[in-house]
Formats: sequence, C-alpha cells, structure tokens
Amino acid sequence: MRLIFTVAFALLANVAGAQYKGKVFLDENKNKTWDAGEKGMKDVSVSDGQNVLKTDMNGNFSLPGHTKNRFIFVTVPAGYKLSAKHYLKIEDKVEAYNFGLLPDPTSAGSSVKMLQITDTETDKYNDWITNLKNFSKNQEVSFIVHTGDICYEKGLNFHANQVTPEALGKQIFYCIGNHDLVKGAYGEELFESLFGPVYYSFDAGPAHFIVTPMRSGDVQPSYTVDEVISWMKNDLAATDKNKPVIIFNHDLLTYNDQFVLKGKNDSINLNENNLKAWVYGHWHNNFVRKSDKTGIQYVSSAAPSMGGIDNSAGQFLSIEIDKDGVKEIKPHYTYLHDHLVVNSPNGSDMIIVKDGNLMISANIYDTENVVKSAKSIIYDEKGNQIAVSALTANTDWSWYGKVPAAKITKGKSYMIQTEVTYDGGRVHIEKQAFILPVNARMGMSSNSGLHSAASIGSVESNQGKATALALKWVNNIKGSIWKGSPLLAEGKLFVATIDDANNLQCGISALDPITGKILWHYKTRNSIKHTLADERGIILGTDMEGFTYALKPDNGALIWKKDLGMKTLPGYISGGIADKGIYYTGSGSYLQALEVATGKTIWINKDWTGGEGTPEKMTMAGEVLITGSNWQSLFGHDRKTGKLLWKRSDEGLRFRSSTGIYKGGKVYITGLNAIFILDPLTGKNIDKIEGTYDFKVMATPLITDQHLIMPTSTNGVVAYDLKTLKEVWNRPTGNALVYSAPYTGPGAATVESTVVKYGNDLLFAASDGHLYVINEKSGEVLQKLNLGAPVFADPALNGKQLFLADFAGNVYGFEIK
Repeated sequence: MRLIFTVAFALLANVAGAQYKGKVFLDENKNKTWDAGEKGMKDVSVSDGQNVLKTDMNGNFSLPGHTKNRFIFVTVPAGYKLSAKHYLKIEDKVEAYNFGLLPDPTSAGSSVKMLQITDTETDKYNDWITNLKNFSKNQEVSFIVHTGDICYEKGLNFHANQVTPEALGKQIFYCIGNHDLVKGAYGEELFESLFGPVYYSFDAGPAHFIVTPMRSGDVQPSYTVDEVISWMKNDLAATDKNKPVIIFNHDLLTYNDQFVLKGKNDSINLNENNLKAWVYGHWHNNFVRKSDKTGIQYVSSAAPSMGGIDNSAGQFLSIEIDKDGVKEIKPHYTYLHDHLVVNSPNGSDMIIVKDGNLMISANIYDTENVVKSAKSIIYDEKGNQIAVSALTANTDWSWYGKVPAAKITKGKSYMIQTEVTYDGGRVHIEKQAFILPVNARMGMSSNSGLHSAASIGSVESNQGKATALALKWVNNIKGSIWKGSPLLAEGKLFVATIDDANNLQCGISALDPITGKILWHYKTRNSIKHTLADERGIILGTDMEGFTYALKPDNGALIWKKDLGMKTLPGYISGGIADKGIYYTGSGSYLQALEVATGKTIWINKDWTGGEGTPEKMTMAGEVLITGSNWQSLFGHDRKTGKLLWKRSDEGLRFRSSTGIYKGGKVYITGLNAIFILDPLTGKNIDKIEGTYDFKVMATPLITDQHLIMPTSTNGVVAYDLKTLKEVWNRPTGNALVYSAPYTGPGAATVESTVVKYGNDLLFAASDGHLYVINEKSGEVLQKLNLGAPVFADPALNGKQLFLADFAGNVYGFEIK
C-alpha cells in the first residue's frame, strides 16, 4: 500500500506567507507568459525540491522553500505538455514562477508511448538524433527520456543545444549519470545550469513518472539520498495511489525484488508505492527482466549512438505504458533508412524453389517508420507482370512470400520489384534481377545439394577450385539471433534466439539441416545470447538471467533447469563450454561447473567477481578453463577444481569481447587492439601482435597452416603470417547496418562473425549484411552475397554445407559448389 504523507503543511504556506509564488496556466497564445484571461490549472503538483503541493482552483501556488532550494518545478499533468520548461531557477528578481501548459493528445488516454535513450556520450551531431525526431513525429510519441551519461562538459553542452524539445519536437527529460557529475562548485552544477533539477516528476497517460539522480559519480554531488527520499515521499503523497509509477535513473537500484531506497537516516519502499518499472542505462547493454514475485520490470538499453560495451546493438526503445505498467517494449536500431534487400530470389545463387513455389525472402528495416505492408511483383524480360505476392512479417526485419514456380521459366531473366508501405502511407520500392537456374528442381524442394549431417564438422577440399555458395533453404525462427550460432548436433541444427524487449521470442529452436524445417522450439525465460553446447546427447544453454537449460535433442523436452544464482548485474551473455560430461557456464560468483546429466554443481568460483558482461565463449586449453569479465580481467581456472590459476588485466586484456582458440599448446586471444599468444598454464605472453586495428569484436581468431586471421571492429578482416606475425592483407567490408562493437558508429566496417576455412578459401559474414568468400592467400573477394541483415553469429561448416544465422532471425542452408 502506498505510503501516505500529508501535504497539508505545504498548503499552510498560504497562511504563513510563502517565499515562492506562481501560477500554472493554460498558455492559450503559446507565448510562454501568463496573460490576463488565461485559465489557471488547478490540482497540478509543484515543488521547491522538498515541499510538494497542488495548485488552487485558479492555478495559484505558494511554496515555503528550504535551505538548499535552487528550482521551482512542476509535475506536468497527463494530457498536457510544457510551453517552456518544467522548472524555473530561483532568483531574487523573479516575482512569480509561472508555468504554461499546452494540450497534448499524445499524453492523454489509457496508454502512452515514450522513448528511452541513454549513454549517448557524444558532442557530435549524427543521424540517430534525426531518427529520434522523425520516429517521435511518425509514431505520436509523447515524450523522450535520456537516462544519463550525456557525458562530461562537451557532451552536456552539446545535448543542451542540439538534443532539445525544440530540435526533437517532443518533450525530453534528462537524468543525471555518473559521468554528468563534473567539476564545479558541486558535481551537478553544470547539469542544473543546462537541464534543471536532478529529480522531478511528471504524469502522462495513466502513469506517474519520476526522474531520480545517481547517488555519486566522477565528482561528488551536493544532494543526498535522504533529500531525494524526502522529496519522493511528498511527491508520491500528492499522487493518486492507483497510478502506476515508472522510475528513471541512470543505474538500476537493485536486482532484488524489493526496491527500497535507503539513505543515512531515511528510506522508502517503492514496492509499496505501486512501482511498475525501473528504466535505466549505465551498462551499455540491452536487457529486460520482469520479477516473478512483484511484476516490476527492469528495462535497460544500449546507446542509440554506438555499439554497447558488451557488443549489444545500438538502439533506442519505445515503451508503451498503461494502467498495469509496461504494456510493450520495442527496440529500434538506429541509422537505417529505407533498408530493403530481397535475398531470395537474387541473381542465380540466392534462389529457392520449395513445394512448387518460388520462395521470397526480404529483410526490410527503417528506424523512423513502421512497415505496414510489403509486396513483391515479378516481371518478365518484356516488362509484363506475371506474379504478385503479399509478404508476411516474421520479425521486425524479416518478411516472406511465395509465387507459383510454374510461372517462372528456367534460364530466363526476371525482375522482382518489392514495394514497402509505411504506416504513414509513404512507399519505398527496390528492384533486382534473378534467373532460375536450369538445374533447379521444380518438385518438393531444391535441396539436392545438401546431404546428411552424419559427419559433423567435416571440411572437404575444393581441389583448387574457387569456392562458391548456393542458397538451398532459408527459414525464420521468429526471434532475433545475436551470437547464437547454428549448432549441428544429433542430426539437427540448434539455434538460440533473443528478445531484449518483452522476453517472448527468446528460446532454443531445432531445425532439420536438410530442409530448414522447424522441428521444435523451447521458450526460455530470457535471451540466450550465445552459442549452445552439445554434450552426451544433451543440448545446453544459459540465458541472460543465469538460468541453464538441458534439453532432449529429439523433442526439446526439459531434462533439467538450474538457477545459477545470478544476483547482480551485468546480465549473462557469455558462451558456456561442454567437455567430458561437464558444462562450464556462468560468470563471477556464479561461474561454475555442472554435471551434464543432472545439473549438479561440481564447483563454483570463489576467487573473483565484478566487471561487465563479455560476449566471449569460454576456451578449454588442456586442463585450463579460460574465461573473462569485460573491464575486469582475463582468467585462467583449473578445470577440475575451479581454482584461479592466473589473471591478466594489463595490455588491454581487460577490454575484450572475443573468444580465444587453443592450438598447438598455445592460446590465441585478442585484447583491445592487440592479438596475444599466451601460455595457458601461466597466462604469460609467448608472443604478441601489436595491432593497428580495434579487435573488440565477438569473433574468434582463425589459425590456418599459414595465417592468423582476425575480424576487426572497423576495418573488416585482417590476415597475419603465422610465422612472422606480419600483416599479409586486410579485407575491408561495408559499413555496418547495425553497430554492435563497443563505441563504434557510422563508418565502422565491423565483422563480429568468425572466419571459417574451406579448401583454399575463407568464408565469413559481416555486419554489413553480406556473406563473403575470399581467397586465403590474397584476400581477394571471390563471391559476395547480400543477405540484407547483419550477421553476428559464427557460421557452421559441415562438409559441403554452410549454415548461417542473421540478426533478423533467418537461418540459411548453403551448398558449397
């Protein structure tokens, strides 16, 4: 039950002679000034930073002030927006603190839509700002919240000038982050001069929203937690206790179920005040969780301006709030405009005929608009329309359709024109040519090139011929795929999906590797970010909340499920490894070895904790288990006991994302901008490649007979001579469609997916949405296929089969010709 505190003492200020008077009014002429005849707004909460009271029937108020008051601010009521700012600085010359309101239909009604941005950390203008502006306009967003780390003096001044209500066309409310507490008379001085008070509230739709500050940061603030608590109690006392409460802060208050804010002398239990969600940033990752016990949602996003610290995709969130709290969350990946790629049919290598139909697969995305519908029209060489197919959405990227293959003649050229209609009515069109090969099967399916998956992991030689790929099937598994690479095991293909918004589409899916048919799907409670493991006929994976699942491969039945005991952030995004009947998974204080058959804990790490999530997969180097924590250390453990053998945090090894590889008694692993060759028993350097590249990607180094090959964050793929460690070639890729590598943005040619070798050639997919075949010796591009969605997951190679999964949720089966 909401804590009840009287506000009568504030109302008595009228009698006692208040220091700060003013009016809340309907600014009918929009001049930001109260003019005689303009209606006062009653029952609007106003505050001096401690006291909270409601305006009288004429919109007037009088506040007593307090010893540390610096602002008078208003709680904007639902159905309205401000004609100026939500705050006024207290100054001797000010006689009246008046706040003008304007009607705002987007803030009224039974639900309201908002956007969250966070950790933008920039003083440069870029398209993500335009994305916000246009999306807000197109989708009738009510307001935008920035949950902090605007970042340092330059960033704070830039946002105050460029990321404003005037620039965006929407109200924007700022939280103060740890890097926004900067040098001055006190830590929040600059923030206050630009954005006003560090804690305040407003209403929109059915909900009450509260902005709260960081406890501390780079410079000590002048406010105390007790002062924030005192104000919050008064603010909530003046609020309808039935309203759902949404709190914004730069960081999460607690990972526990009870949200109790404690100061030195005071505390407040927010669970008793109808708290429904805590929206935050700080961790630079994408993570949403809902408490089983309380229903409170924990909502975090990476920055819209760049990739996340843990390689999370750059995005902003749209969040819809109703009377029950969070109704729906949607991620929106920045910098994409009218992105439309039909990856099948495309040319002659990307074309599928199945069950007598020509299958159409398109990846469509626009940051600023919602796709209402899509259709494809096929024309012959003379321009005659011969077939039309409406496309159906699988995910927020992927759309499928089909037309009768009998209408297509083998060996002739055709044009496919795809039309996308956005919800505002605008239409975007793309055209491309294709040819149905003369050897294409017109019966049940065109999968004759794929064979049994009996010899898992085998690699065949192309006998000196240049490698070429042909698409045999594609299927969408209805959820995004991050680092959950296809796992070929037990005669099936297993893929993990994520849902960093509503936790509905996350899970483990099994597909037929010959046809791509989905055989079963197991729903997990949160996203499984990384590759699954197979050990002794059991499929294993751990989700972002630290729950491990052991499934039967034939039908997806749960064998056992274990809560690893994750009690704090960051969320678990690493990849576990299974070997000799043991599954190694978890991080920090819940890093442990589990018995595969039963889920029983064999050992648990007691030697280290902390850091940020890292998207590496653990490396087994003989008897040493190698794992890490981003911004903390690289660790070597005794695989049998879990005892810590060594750790490295020097030379950039504490800033890492990639998985190491064990070969020839050595571990090859990357740091921030170097490649290390380590002794696994001691963690000491055997050798090192001083890089001119940023290696903070999720990919694993590839070691061939001649080369060490490593993807980069900004420059595609680079090859080094294995003996001399000198650079041999660099193969750039296109600009990433979605930015994931830490702090990367426009201009970054990122490759998050590991390179694999086939014969004399190399195969890899990139964040530019293309699948590449290149020559190992020269780095020359032999084939480049446009998938239309970024690929973060590693490819899986089996004989003449290549399996690949893109971020849009498409799983592909290719034949190597």
